Amino acid sequence: MKFGTYQFSRREKILLVLLAVVVGIIFFNNVVLGQQLPAYRELRGRLKAGQERLAAARQAAASAAELAQKADQARAAWEATRLHLGFTLRGTAPFLEAAQPRDRSLQVLAFRPLPVEKRDPFRVYPYEVTVSGPYPALQDYINQLESLPALTAIRNLKILARQGNAGTVEGSFIIDLYDLGEDNPVPGAIALFPAGRADGFTPPAGAVAAGDGAKGAGASPGQGEAAGSSPASPSTAATPGSVPVKLSPAPPASPAPAGNPGTNPPEPVFPAPAGAGQAPQYTFPRQVKGRLEAGPAFKDPPAGNRDVWLEELRVLRNVGPFYVLERPAALAGMQLARSVGVNLSKEHNQAELKVDLQKQYTRLQGYIGIDDSFANSSGKVKVTIFADGRQLYQGEIRPGDYPQYLDLPLFLVQQLTFSLEWQAGGIGDYDQLLATLASLHFSRKD
Repeated sequence: MKFGTYQFSRREKILLVLLAVVVGIIFFNNVVLGQQLPAYRELRGRLKAGQERLAAARQAAASAAELAQKADQARAAWEATRLHLGFTLRGTAPFLEAAQPRDRSLQVLAFRPLPVEKRDPFRVYPYEVTVSGPYPALQDYINQLESLPALTAIRNLKILARQGNAGTVEGSFIIDLYDLGEDNPVPGAIALFPAGRADGFTPPAGAVAAGDGAKGAGASPGQGEAAGSSPASPSTAATPGSVPVKLSPAPPASPAPAGNPGTNPPEPVFPAPAGAGQAPQYTFPRQVKGRLEAGPAFKDPPAGNRDVWLEELRVLRNVGPFYVLERPAALAGMQLARSVGVNLSKEHNQAELKVDLQKQYTRLQGYIGIDDSFANSSGKVKVTIFADGRQLYQGEIRPGDYPQYLDLPLFLVQQLTFSLEWQAGGIGDYDQLLATLASLHFSRKD
């Protein structure tokens, strides 16, 4: 081998070959092994991870329909359980409104929110509460909070006697409101108050008014026909929205007595005692010209999706008795048709009504109040509603107050019981009163 005129020896040739081999090895190590091999390994690892994710995605896609079905079933089961337990109050705003003491002798000194806590699967809103007043009022307030249709827990309860006032105590405690979150939609059927109402007294849209001359739906208290006004003539067109959809129209009824309500109250209606062993009617008695007559034989409500009035349900127990009024109920100047009433007094101070639902209804709506014909009564009425023995509602109604609106869930309820108790309410000209369940109607299952 020659390079120009230079002749390489055998030894030099071997060294040149070895040098070329070493340079090749260095190039392969620095370029191929040092750079390309790590990149290849990284790319191979990413490819493997991508293949694993693709396989997992394919598996999830294959079971997506089944998972969605299970999720829907779980949500439906939770809603059914929550409604069956009566936990219809969700969100802090309705809770704060419902947590106001019903006994006016109890004074709320503090109702302070504490930091929100996360206790899976719930968010918990703690409130530190301090109240002052008579001990019975404090006890009633605690019972009121424990009876709210919400998942709550009271802790750290302390009761101390107020110095200088032997009849007053001061209580402090923390109440925890368990909530799924205010962002979750609340079904309209279980909302505390229907949309468009700021409180529990303003009539909602779709309020049932008596006669064709009633004001339109959603009128504020006192804007309906007065208790002594006469109904419109049959030729007068009905105001749109005066009767709820899916409800059979109310039958014509005579107007409420004219004059100053409560000045000369009518005589309470009490029937003659029925003999034991008589055939049961399972219906409400009817008021006819101031007297009670037996109602027609019970017939099952017509099939279909329309709502059912209280007077159309099967009556299982009627202590009072409760009877169908021959005129619209007059409650704080409003007339409400399809009403059932019961006369109470200091002597005749308790009444109870039990109706058969047979798990066919999901919701109760309507009003409770004291008829204006007894506006000057000295009594008030404690109203308690039980669903299969579980307390669903408790409140009180007073003469002259706006009627209280009810919107209660009835999911899987078989029997509904109304328990009314007369209580002393203050000054008055007499103790008799007429408690009314006005325009109560029941929604069927969807």
